[in-house]
Amino acid sequence: MKFVLERPWELKGSYQGFWEFKRSMELNTEIKGIMPFIPAQVPGSVHWDLHQAGVLPNPYVGTQSLAGEWVNDRDWIYRTVFRIDPAWRHRRIRLVCEGIDYEARIKVNDHFIADHKGMFTPASIELDEAWLNMDGDNELLIVLRHTPEGVPQLGYTNKVDHLKSRFGYKWDFCPRLVHVGLWKPVYLDMTGEHRIADVQVISSCAANEWVADVHIQLDHAIGGRLEGQIELLDAEGHIVERRPFALQARPGLQQHKERIVIDHPQLWWPNGYGEQPLYQASVKVWPSDSAYSREDPSDERSTRFGLRALTFEQNPGAPADSAAFTIHVNGTPLFIKGWNWVPVDILYGRELTAEYQRLIALAKAAHINLLRVWGGGLIERELFYDLCDEAGILVWQEMMQSSSAFNNEPSTTLEYRELLRSTMTHVIKEKRNHPSLAIWCGGNELTRDGHLEDVLRPLNDEHPTLRMLRDLVGDLDPDRLFLATSPTGPSFFLSDETAGRGISYDVHGPWKYGGSKGHYSLYNKSDALLHSEYGGDGYASLSSLNTFLTELSWDSSKAESMEWLHHGYEFWNMDEQLALLFGPVEDMEARVQFSQWLQAEGLRYAVESNRRRAPRCSGSVLWQMNEPFPNIACTSCVDYYGDTKLAYHWVALAQQPVHASLQYEQIVYEPGETFEGECFAHMDLPVESCAVGWTLRDAEGRIHEEGRFACQTGTHPSQHVGRIVWAIPEGISCFFIRLTLTDEISKRVYSINEYAFAIRVGSARPELEAFRRLPQTELQWAREGQALSITNTGQTVALWVSAEASMLEGPPLRPLLDGQLIFPNETRQVRLPEASASEADAANWIAKGWNTRRAR
Repeated sequence: MKFVLERPWELKGSYQGFWEFKRSMELNTEIKGIMPFIPAQVPGSVHWDLHQAGVLPNPYVGTQSLAGEWVNDRDWIYRTVFRIDPAWRHRRIRLVCEGIDYEARIKVNDHFIADHKGMFTPASIELDEAWLNMDGDNELLIVLRHTPEGVPQLGYTNKVDHLKSRFGYKWDFCPRLVHVGLWKPVYLDMTGEHRIADVQVISSCAANEWVADVHIQLDHAIGGRLEGQIELLDAEGHIVERRPFALQARPGLQQHKERIVIDHPQLWWPNGYGEQPLYQASVKVWPSDSAYSREDPSDERSTRFGLRALTFEQNPGAPADSAAFTIHVNGTPLFIKGWNWVPVDILYGRELTAEYQRLIALAKAAHINLLRVWGGGLIERELFYDLCDEAGILVWQEMMQSSSAFNNEPSTTLEYRELLRSTMTHVIKEKRNHPSLAIWCGGNELTRDGHLEDVLRPLNDEHPTLRMLRDLVGDLDPDRLFLATSPTGPSFFLSDETAGRGISYDVHGPWKYGGSKGHYSLYNKSDALLHSEYGGDGYASLSSLNTFLTELSWDSSKAESMEWLHHGYEFWNMDEQLALLFGPVEDMEARVQFSQWLQAEGLRYAVESNRRRAPRCSGSVLWQMNEPFPNIACTSCVDYYGDTKLAYHWVALAQQPVHASLQYEQIVYEPGETFEGECFAHMDLPVESCAVGWTLRDAEGRIHEEGRFACQTGTHPSQHVGRIVWAIPEGISCFFIRLTLTDEISKRVYSINEYAFAIRVGSARPELEAFRRLPQTELQWAREGQALSITNTGQTVALWVSAEASMLEGPPLRPLLDGQLIFPNETRQVRLPEASASEADAANWIAKGWNTRRAR
């Protein structure tokens, strides 16, 4: 039984080791430390507690995080008190600290009880009654030592000798701010002499019969006759089975297993393929002929699980030595629609429940079915995996190892491998009941040598550290796929030199829009079996920029200012690209619009390109969904404050279960050239009698060409349905193609997808200048229930119209499918996000595009 320590916590700092000496040598007076005790939150982060107490400024604003870089170089003393219920006498009481970041000494009533090192394994100490005051307060001190010397993004992986999360030592999407704190709960666990150490539930199906094998690990202080009960509940809380059992206990660890047949099974499916019902298994044990009973057991433990069969197959026609990248759930192959996940916050010990809930809800709405938890971040808190279970989002979990540029090879020392083995043993056991968990991976971008080499060669499981992890997964969780690293190679990058040569199995990159021609030609010739990391950068929204920048304006000196470099522009400087494609861009709103469009256009095309190659390609995993620190520009599609960039919305469009896409070679043409495009339909779900209608218009909305392509019925991950060829006439500045995939019988519109192309007259002009030079037009809009109707009352197409509502708190509300074209005299309707009544009342909806103003 768990009792979370909820009485107030306090915190104070000390120079390294000074707290152990206690009194000065000169005067024999108490050493006070660097500050008096201040209120603390547990779980929490020392930096944030210091900010809340007024010691540090807000680390997310300007360059103020620099004021907190010293914090991890001090020792920090957490203090609280707790009481022991007299009824607990003679029972086993364990103190459990789930997340010590990173190293601590623990004392109760001034008794030293344990040292602990490691943020992903709990400190679990059985308390001796001799240490405790059974009739009053007990003082608990947890002293966090200064953090280990870490390796930032540019360093040497082979020098990493600890398993502290690395991104806080400095990465491209966050500054150096090394977290320290108790980042998970601290509680007392009270049991009798017989404790349940672990419960694993393995579901499987044979001959149409679903079973749940319940594996129980027991920790006995004494022997004797033991009784127990397993109770399975379905998603509605109905009892599926109540199974009694008995065994002869012996001191130490003991295993027990029960197989339970499940009638009327409710299967767990990935997002977009079905529902996500979750069962619960509860286990109780109590010794026979004792004061314990079923109602008052020696111990009890519950876990959730899902009924689903998980298998992996090689892609059709793939080389024999490629990994099995295609995931099958309950016998159904799925195309991976993924995002890479980084920590939610650089101060990840803070209370972040609402942020996790928002991000997973955004992923589900965008049709995501897999999140890759990047190896330089975290083994996430349980909340993350619970939310993925509920949303139907599979998890690819990396094992806390990542590249470091100069050297990308994990340490092979016996000490490091033992630390990694013991940590991952706990992690695998902790996470393996989650139906969302699909893949274990040894780490991110682990290669022989480093990024300065001419050719990067990904490691495989012949490397001793990675072979140990492979064998560990094989022993503890054999039904899930293990990958030594990502990318697997043999080619590391997707590039013009490697694409189309049959050596791109799982590849990474690129991470930027590749230009008006090169971007499209690269993705068109890709033959990657899996594309598990790639992306493009874009600015955060104006409202987010205004939250953390001390001055919201632009001039050419900003790119090299300390504040801009601090917030991501050191890595994600977009000045040259914006100027090349659009010409000088001096207005901040325009910079946000243009950069977000480049990110959205690049990602949408790349996602659709990979999808067009299904099932030969088994999926896309974009870099990256979120960011842990506010950045001016970054490859995230959702910024730190939870505001969605245009790329988020266009990726959601490209991932729709039923969708139409267009393949082409470039987006900039000259008059007299011929446009050629290939049209594809994608159906993850069975669809009957559908067709793709298309129109080709100019900026004034005139239709130059139109047509209709019939589609095959049923389920088709990708099918080619037709070709569009058009000779570009003189006198137009740009043209647009709209694809509409419709059910021919019900007339239901499944998908509307739009593509824009610029005409350049003269090679000296910026390539996409035509979009900037379009005349202004006017919009009118009105809310109609949960929809916003937007009408273009002008004479020119309204470019990439977005709708938003500013909120009293939190990021703006935006519709899922945002950033659309509206032609003259056309009305488009967008469905608004579900909001509470109070949010809806407070919302002030506006619609605007690149070239629009509100009609009077």
